[in-house]
Amino acid sequence: MPKYPQIVEAIKSVRSKIRWKPNSATRHLQKRKRRGHLPLTASLEEYEHIISNVVQDKAAHVYLYWYKRVAYVAVVSEIEEQQWLVMFAYNGVLESAFVLERPSRYLNKPGFEEIGLLSEVNDEL
Repeated sequence: MPKYPQIVEAIKSVRSKIRWKPNSATRHLQKRKRRGHLPLTASLEEYEHIISNVVQDKAAHVYLYWYKRVAYVAVVSEIEEQQWLVMFAYNGVLESAFVLERPSRYLNKPGFEEIGLLSEVNDEL
């Protein structure tokens, strides 16, 4: 039995299919372009490829983020020399994915609880 079954299932869900809240994928893509996290020519497919790489990286760090008493899974990994955070609900639906400008400062905010490396969360992943 995995130590964190809900987290494991959420990660498996994101790995199998990227799912956004209705009508939010394009909005998130445009925001990443405006913030300089992605090139202006980046497609949704390229953005989702980064997301997939983050949740596949066994060296990624896994956190729980608590917001209004609801837990979200946050996975952080280095992609092309930038720290990317991918956040999603236990049902596997994405909340957001973005570059952390100041990772240690951001991840030390109230609400973040470090779980461990992705490889430590469950050997089945």
